[in-house]
Amino acid sequence: MELRFLKEVKKQIKMKKFFPFIVGVVLIVALGVGGYFLFNKVISPAKIDSSKHQAVFLSNGQVYFGKVKNIGKQYAELSNIYYLILKQPLQQQTTTDTTTEKQTPEYTLIKLGQELHGPIDKMIINRDHILFIENLKDDGKVAKAISDYQNTQK
Repeated sequence: MELRFLKEVKKQIKMKKFFPFIVGVVLIVALGVGGYFLFNKVISPAKIDSSKHQAVFLSNGQVYFGKVKNIGKQYAELSNIYYLILKQPLQQQTTTDTTTEKQTPEYTLIKLGQELHGPIDKMIINRDHILFIENLKDDGKVAKAISDYQNTQK
């Protein structure tokens, strides 16, 4: 009887020694799995289709179109960059009666690098200023305009 009691006490002592170890292993595994999901769902970028162009919407209202690469924790790289400008007529045209014709705004797609200061066709953007990124459809107006521009440059 006494021998059985001693064996039971030794078993409980061993379990007390291993309990923190087991809890530690479970905690490490849980943190690893949680970190993996956090990184893939929150920190890492959404699925960027590298075969397509993307629209990058910035906090200042500007939208750039191009190829997004190397999205890190702090910065994203954009290349093959285009942006839209609004064509405005020099004078407002009015008709003989006092009504003005409402014209739909006309936008022009501009390739980055043609500006006066001559930037290179690569932009590093702080992720804090990126609101969201969208993959563009191949049959969309912007993607077609980019494709047409690239075909005329060949």
